[in-house]
Amino acid sequence: MNRKLLYRYFLHHPNICTDNRKVQPGDLFFALVGDKHDGNDYAALALEAGAAYAVVSRPELARQDERYLYVPDTLRALQELAYTHRMNFTGPVIAITGTNGKTTTKELCDLVLKQKYEVLATEGNLNNHIGVPLTLLRLRPEHEVAIIEMGASAKGEIKLLAAIAQPTAGLITNIGKAHLEGFGSIEGVMEAKSELPEQLRKTGGDFFLNDDDERLRARWSDFARLKYGSHHSVDHPLDLLGKVLIDQPHLTVLVTGMGTQEMIPTSLTGRYNYQNVLAAATVGLYMGVPIANIRNAIASYAPNNNRSQIEQLHREINVIMDAYNANPTSMHEALENLSEAPEQHKYAILGDMLELGNATEEEHQAVLQWLRRHPDISALLCGKAFSALAPEEYPCYGTVEELIQHLQELRIPDDSCILVKGSRSIRLEKVFPALEDLALEGKSYEGRLWVSRHRTE
Repeated sequence: MNRKLLYRYFLHHPNICTDNRKVQPGDLFFALVGDKHDGNDYAALALEAGAAYAVVSRPELARQDERYLYVPDTLRALQELAYTHRMNFTGPVIAITGTNGKTTTKELCDLVLKQKYEVLATEGNLNNHIGVPLTLLRLRPEHEVAIIEMGASAKGEIKLLAAIAQPTAGLITNIGKAHLEGFGSIEGVMEAKSELPEQLRKTGGDFFLNDDDERLRARWSDFARLKYGSHHSVDHPLDLLGKVLIDQPHLTVLVTGMGTQEMIPTSLTGRYNYQNVLAAATVGLYMGVPIANIRNAIASYAPNNNRSQIEQLHREINVIMDAYNANPTSMHEALENLSEAPEQHKYAILGDMLELGNATEEEHQAVLQWLRRHPDISALLCGKAFSALAPEEYPCYGTVEELIQHLQELRIPDDSCILVKGSRSIRLEKVFPALEDLALEGKSYEGRLWVSRHRTE
């Protein structure tokens, strides 16, 4: 079946489903083939559940029922369908990629642009070779702007996503150490993320430059449509200058440029979120959203899904839940933020940083070195990498369940700040109920929550 014919089916059945358990009547089911599951095996169940058609890659299925639509490759068909649908959309498409802050920046931009437009934005972190097509296929006539988050763990992936989405504008939040197993080095990260501005340059799109990132500034300063950051002069009508006014417990940013100045309060924790706020303000002003609306939108944003959330417990105990993911760059930023917290007692529950390849030992050692330089912060560590490097120096646990069992035997002092951060698969969010229970006990404890077995001053 060719692309044009499949698109006709889509126009009559615009709701796409890739999971037979979630099929709704009238859906167009795509039988995607993965490492563990072959969607073709579930195509019949999808039809039984009410799908109008099932796009499959087994020709024998297509001979059994006219509701099976045969294509050689269902993933490629999904991506081509998304491209076709995107090319029928005439509004701006803004792409966001980068090492850290993609989802927060996307969510901030979504709130800002909704002050003026009907916006379609990536849901959650559906930012890969499947999620981006599925997002584009949710475009409807009422939408005026699309915000597409793009993630990658290897070179060439952003290039593919940008070719499908055909963005008219975009930004890279920052360049940091993440997915080094796939990228090879931070230079490899830079090359991979640069596939977005390369696409924009090819198609005449606009690029928004984080001027505070040295690598991005060196590579893309001449191409940038506008710049935002802390140090450059506002020498262009569209450039934005930012300044952190307050960073504890929540961030407040002063934005200057585009003929305006505004103080923007937030519910975000951490100076590292400053660039995300500035990026959203830049996108909003670029799209003609009044600065007062931008301020109100960003101020209304409530962090969720274990991303830089501050949870206030009893007895002036604050927990920074930042357990959605972790890489060396975001880990050090979170630890620096913890070191500046105003609470009297400071603790860190840290999980392994994954997908670092040959850099795994080096990067986990760097975290341990940071902890040694900050003896006022006590730590509990979870995961194989930390356990292999510091079993005699810090309390280490192979699994989060073991860590929780240990937590239940401890006490939390009044006026404490606890950072919880690790890679997604460590599942450190599971510790939060245990921390809530400890805070509810109401017992003040003058010592540390947990004490390292050894300190190197």
